[in-house]
Amino acid sequence: MLAALLACGGCGEEAPAATDWLLVVDGLEISLAEVEPYVAFLDGFLPEGGRKAKILRILDEHVLPLRLAQRAFPEQRQQQLTRARGLCEVATNAVELDDQSRLLQERTRRNVSRLQPRLPVAMFLFEPLRTGSVSPPLEVPSGYVVAAAFDLFESALMIDDYVDALQVGFMTHDAENWGVWLAKEKQRVATLVTYVHPDYREAMPPWLQLPKLP
Repeated sequence: MLAALLACGGCGEEAPAATDWLLVVDGLEISLAEVEPYVAFLDGFLPEGGRKAKILRILDEHVLPLRLAQRAFPEQRQQQLTRARGLCEVATNAVELDDQSRLLQERTRRNVSRLQPRLPVAMFLFEPLRTGSVSPPLEVPSGYVVAAAFDLFESALMIDDYVDALQVGFMTHDAENWGVWLAKEKQRVATLVTYVHPDYREAMPPWLQLPKLP
């Protein structure tokens, strides 16, 4: 599942049928297939959580901010992707990533639970077979993250699992400016929803103003 998600970023898949659209806002078309890998990840350790609540979280925290930022900052994102790829070329395992990233500003190493990292990052860090390896640049709303897990600590409940994680960010904005831009962008597009899948109206972030039902 993770490999498919990481590989699909630049693939030329056929557009889904109209019934597969989840949301269209300000011309951005988001399909059900786009959110499914994230739903599957959350299902793995939150089986009791409702599907619509998970989709709401995925849209609000990852997919919508990402798609908006991809459109707004293509050049800046490409610059950060080039930097992230450069780090991956010289760091092929967690120890090398730790060493090669010591002088970079956007660098954190700490224990994190499954719900703390950004969704694509968490999916990599909590894949047991990838412990000790370095991720490719993982795309997040504000840029890219290169990550590695030194150890995975499993608990009686999967939600309590945690990893000793190193995350190196390559961001287009600092946290304050990103927050300001995203808040303004949400306000701008809030009234520009032109389609919502009828079965998932309750899964939409509350800041979106949905079109009225016929």
